[in-house]
Amino acid sequence: MTKKLLTLVALLCCTLLGFAEETPIELEEKKRPQKRSEVLLPTASIDGQVLTIDFVSNTTFEVSVVNASGAVVYTGTYNAQGTVITLPNLPAGEYELEIEDAAYLYSGEFEIE
Repeated sequence: MTKKLLTLVALLCCTLLGFAEETPIELEEKKRPQKRSEVLLPTASIDGQVLTIDFVSNTTFEVSVVNASGAVVYTGTYNAQGTVITLPNLPAGEYELEIEDAAYLYSGEFEIE
């Protein structure tokens, strides 16, 4: 009976993990070198420890993740649309995402539960 119960609990846990959803991260511009027409912001989302960033065009950009105390806990440089980053095993808490390309710095907050 115990083996069946453990199997049922394990199956239930796996099923619940399958319902995890990406949470969008709202980004805003932090610096703008000159007044121009509307700039299309990149998009970002977080699903557990997986961060997805997408630019409209293929561009080189740097990603930084900063914890609540201001320490940089992750940084990397990428050059691709639809970049998927598996973050190091970060503890639950609030973080700030910073994305910087040649002309702009974008920033947004997210939470890891």
